[in-house]
Amino acid sequence: MTYRQIVFDIDGTLIDTEKATLHSLQETVRRLQQRTVTLSDLKFAMHLPGRETLRQLGIGDIEPAMHVWGEYFFQYASSIRLFGGVRELLEALKERHFILGMITSQTREEFRQVFPSSMAHFFTTVICADDCVHPKPDPEPMERYRRESGAEKEEILYIGDSASDMQCAAAAGVDGGLALWGGRSPRHIKATCYFNQPEDVLSLVTQRAAIQAHQPWLGWAIELQALGQAGLAYSKDRFDRERFERIRDIAAEMMSLKTGISKDHVKDLFCSETGYQTPKLDTRAAIFEQHKILLVQERSGTWSLPGGWVDVDQSVRSNTVKEVREEAGLDVAALRVIAVQDRNAHNYPVYAYGVCKIFVQCAIIGGRFRENCETIASRFFGLDELPPLSEEKNTAEQIRMCFRAYREKDWQTQFD
Repeated sequence: MTYRQIVFDIDGTLIDTEKATLHSLQETVRRLQQRTVTLSDLKFAMHLPGRETLRQLGIGDIEPAMHVWGEYFFQYASSIRLFGGVRELLEALKERHFILGMITSQTREEFRQVFPSSMAHFFTTVICADDCVHPKPDPEPMERYRRESGAEKEEILYIGDSASDMQCAAAAGVDGGLALWGGRSPRHIKATCYFNQPEDVLSLVTQRAAIQAHQPWLGWAIELQALGQAGLAYSKDRFDRERFERIRDIAAEMMSLKTGISKDHVKDLFCSETGYQTPKLDTRAAIFEQHKILLVQERSGTWSLPGGWVDVDQSVRSNTVKEVREEAGLDVAALRVIAVQDRNAHNYPVYAYGVCKIFVQCAIIGGRFRENCETIASRFFGLDELPPLSEEKNTAEQIRMCFRAYREKDWQTQFD
């Protein structure tokens, strides 16, 4: 079953509250215990529920201390920010008709004061601490969410940044995704999946939906094609080789039945390689000028980032440079890898073989565009003015990712 509802924790998942949390906790300890604790010594608090944090600090009267901590917390509310990529993730999920919800350890009043009101419209159901008797890691908050939303367990993915979030999900029989983009460590935290960046969430849920939509045919066809190709690579027996050829024929027939493409064309596309099957490599160049990205227009009329298959005599770097020269007429320097992605997790239609897409940020050295056998035009586009895209090669989400990398000096390479 595919996910239909994506439920988020707030602190450390959607919004960055580390500065507000640690500074206010420092003030609380100073007031209640008349001692000063360094911020670095308080970092453990980012991985624990608030009450457990106070217990570990030796504060006995927990509830009044929580109230004091809350008062100081709101003095630092102006430092609270959405994590980079969160707004784009929520917008993309909404566009794909996912239902979004929240489960938080904040009270309803704290939620209203901390969470940006401009983002509230994304969420259908919000469960706060004062809606439940037993807070996370108890399953009650998730069970309350299910009652109010009407969602089945299998339809929900709960995304949070702490062990208590994942324990709450597991206890309620719901899949949990651990958000690592706030700098949290996954050590000793068991989750269904782990996300380095917000974009990883979209990749997972859309991949799962795509696989579900094409199953069982596509999965069987891909597996049969790989088995047939491997058998032909290693088998010396004439009769076995005939059997493996037939397995590849069956895979092509299944693909043809599912896609409507002729069997002969499917065989040309998916059954023409030899040797053990491994993913192909595809490089895409992200080239920016005046805060716009370069796209080239293919003869079909759609637009894409310059790029293509990595030739056997080329490295990722040299192939990126070569493809830009051929398709855009430009000499470039390849600067850094933005992302390495499993194509079938991001692009449609799904292929019956694996492809690793490598997005590389480049800088222009010189040159100019000339029409060629592959492209008829090139132009720089802003993110809000993208033309019709060749989505089997690059989607709006992938181009949005390249813009984010361009804007972020300390961008970390993303990979599936």
